[in-house]
Amino acid sequence: MREYIETNLTVIRKYLKKRKRSTSKLNNISIMEEFKEWNKDPLPESESIWTLPDLTRNERLKNFCRSIKKEIR
Repeated sequence: MREYIETNLTVIRKYLKKRKRSTSKLNNISIMEEFKEWNKDPLPESESIWTLPDLTRNERLKNFCRSIKKEIR
């Protein structure tokens, strides 16, 4: 899982670098504030990684609710 997250963070960092070149200074500050936790280097090995499941599809939501034994109406 950690390798997958590292790959995603690399993509995010590249995007931020490119985005910073095409926006104003004020917008750069806002963008960097928004993504500052993602832009940290490197991801500490001792830190736990929590990911949220993709619940956009109804069957995934039902499966998730079943796994935590909770019904959502």
